[in-house]
Amino acid sequence: MSSKDGKPGGTLVIQPLPGIGDTIWHLPHLKAIAASTPSGSITLLTKERSRARDLLAGATHVREVLYLAPDKGRHSGPLGGWRLGEDLRSHGFNAAWVLHASSRYALAACRAGIPKRIGYGIGWQDALLTSPHGLSRRDRRLSAIAKANRLLEVHDLSVTGVAPELPLSKDAIGAAETIMERLSTPVIALAIGSSEPFKQWGENNFGDLIGALRERHDLSTVLVGGRAEAESASRIAARFDNPPWLIPTIDRPILEAAAVVARCAACIGNDTGILNIAAAVDTPALGLFGGSLPISEDPRLLALSPPGRVKYGKDRMSEISVEMVLGSFAGLDLRQ
Repeated sequence: MSSKDGKPGGTLVIQPLPGIGDTIWHLPHLKAIAASTPSGSITLLTKERSRARDLLAGATHVREVLYLAPDKGRHSGPLGGWRLGEDLRSHGFNAAWVLHASSRYALAACRAGIPKRIGYGIGWQDALLTSPHGLSRRDRRLSAIAKANRLLEVHDLSVTGVAPELPLSKDAIGAAETIMERLSTPVIALAIGSSEPFKQWGENNFGDLIGALRERHDLSTVLVGGRAEAESASRIAARFDNPPWLIPTIDRPILEAAAVVARCAACIGNDTGILNIAAAVDTPALGLFGGSLPISEDPRLLALSPPGRVKYGKDRMSEISVEMVLGSFAGLDLRQ
């Protein structure tokens, strides 16, 4: 876990939530904390599933991304925080921000000898922090983003109302231009991947949607997903005899996929990382939430759910019809 440039010190931000979306929605917090440091940058400690090292390759305010050991590895279990602290000690960090309520990460910062330790301070974590400014017990029920907002507010680093902005590298932008040069505009990105089955709208629905969008609006389409979506994307494209106006963009580097979405008029898709990325690259997004709670933090992301209460893990994606999606799509302010 040594620093890539060999230079010790600086500020560590611990944000251990595992999703790509978790990294995206914490971008304003990372940037605000970095701006408050002498170097204007931070080191981020998170989980590898977040793909933060690739995702933040274009972010000048992130000096380095460190990954926690895999689940059930060295940093797990009753002594995991202690061992994590031992691994962090050689970095010589001057300060640590813990954007999580667990005492494990505050213990790690303490064990690493980091003199300035800031965190939520709810429960036992408070005893391991040096900052007197934390959250109150009534803040315990706040969402992860609301907790981070509140912590920065009490430290005069307000980010309320600041939208996530994902910086793209020149290489990613160039690759996206090559991918999309043969498509006529406007282009719609469809985020067809999903981390869990109960978030998946299905290739038949996406295929029907493509046909309707083409017929009603004469739109070109790119399919964006990971390796797991390769066969599904191929079947969708084959349904239309692999036309020149439909391109599967599957299993590309994450920033490259982000740059593709950034060139689109809009993005429609499952509750997945690419949907969150769309908002962070200023592309209007329509999210399909039939198995997870709708995201409402960013006005650039319009959430569509079936009628009634949506419960995480209960699959109601089939209740979202193509006509419902088309109706909500009509309300998007498409990027020109």
